[in-house]
Amino acid sequence: MNKEDILKRSREENSKGDELEIHKRETARNSGYSFATACLCILAASCYFGITSGTVTIFEKQFVLQDVLWLIMFLTSAIEYGSKYFYLRKKRYLIYAIFWLVGIIACLLVMFRS
Repeated sequence: MNKEDILKRSREENSKGDELEIHKRETARNSGYSFATACLCILAASCYFGITSGTVTIFEKQFVLQDVLWLIMFLTSAIEYGSKYFYLRKKRYLIYAIFWLVGIIACLLVMFRS
């Protein structure tokens, strides 16, 4: 290999960014996701224990705030584990995704019964 080939290959490898930088971005993204999920969980639990309450209106239909918060949590978890299964092909992620999908269905049933 000559110098130009080596430089071209090096530029192609570095076009996606430094591995440490990519890892830091992923860690920051995961930290933000975890914090948002924890906040949703705490808010939904506070609704469950009667500390907070309220309704959310969507297309002139009112839903209990607690149900909407749980639906968002279940939905984000299902998407997370579904994506992990899609890319990593590990069966445990598929099982987790199915678990969260069942939670979504249950939450939707509760929301539309009332």
